[in-house]
Amino acid sequence: MKELNDESLFEYLMTADFIENYRPDEWKFLLLKFRSFYKVLRGNKERIENEKDYQIKILQNQLESLTINLEKQQIISSNLQNKIDFSERKRKLTWKERFKGEIERFSKNDTNDTTTT
Repeated sequence: MKELNDESLFEYLMTADFIENYRPDEWKFLLLKFRSFYKVLRGNKERIENEKDYQIKILQNQLESLTINLEKQQIISSNLQNKIDFSERKRKLTWKERFKGEIERFSKNDTNDTTTT
């Protein structure tokens, strides 16, 4: 039993029915080997889970920051669109705006407004 390498011993432990008659020291050896294999496998599993949890946290933080950035950009975009919409709105100028020469600002898109002063 002790002559087997770890791979074949692990294979034996995973597939054996344990109906053979072993001496107590052989049973102890098998149990100790099984415990050591279990510790290694469990440690690997926990390490992989911790790495995945860490990656999930990083991705969640990135998603949160990107969502905040997207909301800020949407606000900026809507403010710019509002400025565009209000600047293109056709309205009658007040006498004060006409006197200051603001007719040209509103009449760049429409040539009919430049003739009326």
